Amino acid sequence: MELTSRLLLDTHALLWTLLDPDRIPARTLDRIRAADTDVLVSAASAWEIGTKYRLGKLGEAHALVYGYGDHLRRLRATELPISSRHALAAGMLTWEHRDPFDRVIAAQCMIESLPLVTTDRALAAFPGVQVVW
Repeated sequence: MELTSRLLLDTHALLWTLLDPDRIPARTLDRIRAADTDVLVSAASAWEIGTKYRLGKLGEAHALVYGYGDHLRRLRATELPISSRHALAAGMLTWEHRDPFDRVIAAQCMIESLPLVTTDRALAAFPGVQVVW
C-alpha cells in the first residue's frame, strides 16, 4: 500500500508554485508536484488573493483570480473549505497575530493535522503548526 502525503499550501506558497516556482525550494516543489501528494489549498487563500487583488497588491494575479478553479485543477489541488469548526478555532486561538487568513490556515493545520508549506515566520513559530519548506 502506497502512503499518501498531504500538504496545505499557504497563500504565498500557492502563488509562487503557480506564478514563480523558482522561489520554492526544489525538494519542496518536487513534493508538491509528486503524484502521491494530496495538495490542499484553504478557501482562506482564495479570500486573501481576492482581497489583495482588489486592493491592487496582486496585479500580476489577474489570470489566477479569474481562472482560480482551473489553476487548482492543473495543480491537482483540492480546496479545503472553512468549516465552522475551523472558524471557531481560528477566532479562539490565543495568538497575537491578527491576520484573519493566517489564523484560519493555522486552525485548519491543527484541526486537520496538515503540514503547512510556508516561509511565514509567524505561522512557523505557532505551536501546533508543522512547517514544510
